[in-house]
Amino acid sequence: MTSSHTCGSIAGFLGAELIGSPDIAVVGMEVIERAGSQNITFIRDRRRANQWLASASPCALISRRIPVPLFDRATRALLVVEDADLALNLLLEKFAIPSAAPTPGIHPTAVVDATASIGDGATIGPMCVVGAGASVGAGSVLKAQVYIGDGASVGRACVFHAGVRILERCVVGDGCLFFPGVVIGADGFGFRPSPDGRGVVKIPHTGIVEVGAGVEIGANSCVDRAKFGATIIGSGTKIDNLVQIGHGCRIGQSCLIAAGVGMGGSCVVEDGVMIGGQAGFADGRTIGRGARVGAQSGVMDNVPPGEAWLGTPAMLAANTLRDWANARRIGRARGERGATRERPA
Repeated sequence: MTSSHTCGSIAGFLGAELIGSPDIAVVGMEVIERAGSQNITFIRDRRRANQWLASASPCALISRRIPVPLFDRATRALLVVEDADLALNLLLEKFAIPSAAPTPGIHPTAVVDATASIGDGATIGPMCVVGAGASVGAGSVLKAQVYIGDGASVGRACVFHAGVRILERCVVGDGCLFFPGVVIGADGFGFRPSPDGRGVVKIPHTGIVEVGAGVEIGANSCVDRAKFGATIIGSGTKIDNLVQIGHGCRIGQSCLIAAGVGMGGSCVVEDGVMIGGQAGFADGRTIGRGARVGAQSGVMDNVPPGEAWLGTPAMLAANTLRDWANARRIGRARGERGATRERPA
């Protein structure tokens, strides 16, 4: 927040039920552990409700399903909402510190080929390179040191942070947001033993990457080009930092892929899939529509639509959790037997 608000004004904006004083000044948001006397925070479970009572924060968002704790309503206030996390998102959007608007045009240090097409209102920042026959759509922003390869296409209203690379002939749709170090279109990891048995032979990658509209890709993530045809990232998909998408993969729409995921070549991830951090996928697996894969899972088989899988090797989450529970029981039983066994004199 950039200016002072009150608990009452925030409650009005959110349509929240206000319990306590409406006059408490709020100038910023903070987590409970670090909140000060003018910070609003949020409560998503009972443990955090107790933490709030002991914190300096005078005002908090609280989810309706959580019992309201007893507190001094003259000096504190709770804003009761259906979902504290979603309400926090609304506040972040409303009170975010605005970044400086980019200046449209081509920076003097940028290199733009004479055959490239730059849309109206686009910003080509310092030391960017736009190759022959490439295009950058209207209103897109290349912040600094962004490389757009020959024949590549970037849609309208995209924002590419420093060091993004869109390699030759790859296609990015409208409204995409890429963070520093994203690489679209490097060769896939494709090698075969050489005929003479004295090394390996690199497999050519002549395909491209096609990224749909509204895709967000986190810092230092890579999407490899296909051997032929296209590696595809569907519209609305969000990819975290340090994710590797192998050659020829097809990722559906509105998928969520957390940090550290590694996906072998030619995998198919259907619409609405959620993948936890550091999960790994063997080549050619299919993850069905709406499935969920837990963090650090090793996926060796196809995952049916709508199922939740977990573990290494990954299986139905319920089965994995059962196996883990059984392993703990066996371990405890062996430990107890060992503790009661007398050692020989």
